[in-house]
Amino acid sequence: MRRPLKLIFVARKFANMAGGLERISIDLMNEMARRGYLVGLMTWDENAAVTHYPLDARVNWLKLDIGNPEIRSGMVERLARLRRFRTFVKEFCPDVILGFQSGAALFSRVATLGLGIKILAAERVSPDMWKYVRTGLTYRILDVYSLALADRITVQFPDYRQRYPRILWRKIVAIHNPVFHRIAESRTENTSSEKILLYVARFCFQKNHELLINAFAQLSDSFRDWKLVLAGDGEYDDRVRAQVLRMGLQDRVVFCGAVRDVDSWYRRADLVAFPSYFEGFPNALAEALAWGIPCVGLRDTLGVNSLIEDNVSGLLVEATPEAFARGLASLMSDPEARQRMSAAARAISSKYAPHSSYGLWDSLLRQMASC
Repeated sequence: MRRPLKLIFVARKFANMAGGLERISIDLMNEMARRGYLVGLMTWDENAAVTHYPLDARVNWLKLDIGNPEIRSGMVERLARLRRFRTFVKEFCPDVILGFQSGAALFSRVATLGLGIKILAAERVSPDMWKYVRTGLTYRILDVYSLALADRITVQFPDYRQRYPRILWRKIVAIHNPVFHRIAESRTENTSSEKILLYVARFCFQKNHELLINAFAQLSDSFRDWKLVLAGDGEYDDRVRAQVLRMGLQDRVVFCGAVRDVDSWYRRADLVAFPSYFEGFPNALAEALAWGIPCVGLRDTLGVNSLIEDNVSGLLVEATPEAFARGLASLMSDPEARQRMSAAARAISSKYAPHSSYGLWDSLLRQMASC
């Protein structure tokens, strides 16, 4: 009988975070615990922190509770975090430490110097990120250096590998996120006179709500039977609401906040918009497709253009309000096209099945532990 492997996950903050990274990583921790792994979690959170998504009680969660995880810490706080985490690692004796994003992986490497523990860096965004955030050469060098110190690196699509510096290629493994099958019969056909255009995303720069609202404003007079539903919250909440008011769309846009039962909206939605600038493996988009909802996204956004099959499960358009409006209008006005695309969209749940994703993780972790 194989001994249970020990695995520690490292992330900056999980307290009440409703994003895709938190959901997928918690799902992965829960699955590894079910498979017999001994699972630990370390975050910068305060002791009273709770997760937005259910976390298996078997996961040993260390909350550092040193400083504020929302702001840049000073040297004293950084050293205190490193010391406390190193103590936790020595007590837990993990086979592998998995750091979400390059920063967490670098922190894990520094904290475990001399302990001989394997570090896995799990990148959760595509290399497109460097076009929009951390754009300076210094940041990119730091990110690459952080990844180079890891023993292995995971990305979410095979074609991402070629977009990283060549020195990292031999370390990179592609593991897709799990996409769960949705029973078509459980989706409620929207027979009301009011149709729903849905966007499930955090209110932040990355998700590009501004483009969507500008596009919807161009269509509002022609499609009076449609409402735009925005599910999510975040630092751009006030900015998005102000734009809606400024454009006179307050009666046409519904703000839902961070909805726990987002499936209730997928069951009702007629069309999904996804105008984000950059992604990793966009979970909200994958879930919408699995529900059989056609989607409109940006042609040049990595991850989005991997999931949406143009003119089959949705539409890929250029990154302008005019082009996005045309894409939305073509499907909002054509229920037959939406129905045809709905059947094709559901195929995503077999292409990216959970058992395949978790099997790849299990294989990689065991391979790293045995080296």
